Amino acid sequence: MTTLGQLVISGILIGGIYALMSIGLTLIFGVLRIVNFAHGEFLMLAMYGAWAVTTLLGFNPYVAVLAIVPAMFLFGGIVYRIIISPGLDKPHLVVVFATMGLSIFLQNVALMMMTADLWDVPPIFSHAVIVGALRFKAELLLGFLITILCTVGLQWVIRATYLGKAIRATVQDGEAAMLMGIPVPRIFLITFAGGSALVGLAACVMMPLFSVFPTVGLNFVLIAFVVVVLGGMGSIEGALIGGICIGVVQSLSSYYVAPAFGQMFFFILFLLVMIFRPNGILGQKGAATIGIND
Repeated sequence: MTTLGQLVISGILIGGIYALMSIGLTLIFGVLRIVNFAHGEFLMLAMYGAWAVTTLLGFNPYVAVLAIVPAMFLFGGIVYRIIISPGLDKPHLVVVFATMGLSIFLQNVALMMMTADLWDVPPIFSHAVIVGALRFKAELLLGFLITILCTVGLQWVIRATYLGKAIRATVQDGEAAMLMGIPVPRIFLITFAGGSALVGLAACVMMPLFSVFPTVGLNFVLIAFVVVVLGGMGSIEGALIGGICIGVVQSLSSYYVAPAFGQMFFFILFLLVMIFRPNGILGQKGAATIGIND
């Protein structure tokens, strides 16, 4: 029973990390109704940035948030202006292929500049957190708490602030929002840049737990897509629940079956949810056209 409890708790904590890296993706989809296929490469760039700040400047990866999050916000804004914005009024595949091309470009730039070596940072905490018979990494617990705070904070911004009201008005009816004086193109820009900044936050949290290399984004972007669709496209709370489900399934299957089959089992869970609840756990019918959930 202790082993099962350990596996479940570990799965919940790692699932929180998966949710954190997926929140930016679901935010962008919920507002702009596009899928950023370069999301994994944004994570990779931010992880390299966190590694550089930690290794070269000697700062803690969590302190690196102060530099990486604004940098990713700026980077996301530039990408939106140059690549995303010109394709919004064109067929959907234009943005799909544009972000896929950006993904390949960023991978190869990272490969040329950083080689294929794995880079990591030393553990932040020297001792594990022990609760009764359970023990787990302090970095995982801290990352999970950051995910909860980020989810609650983002929901507060969307529901209680002027920016959030403008975002919801834009999602409901962009033309009517423009007639009411809401700068819809600016809302799109802020949303895309904000989603990129959330990826930067996730990278700083993940850096003490994972190594970074040019194709690390491919390993995580599939998980992020599954988390977003499983929880319900456009649902921020759904991303959290979806991440926890994926983390628990992966933890249990890796222990009781084999680590190599971890992804197979959460994809089976994904297929089952799509069969019996196509809108996702907290999704709503027509999410692809409705956008972000209230």
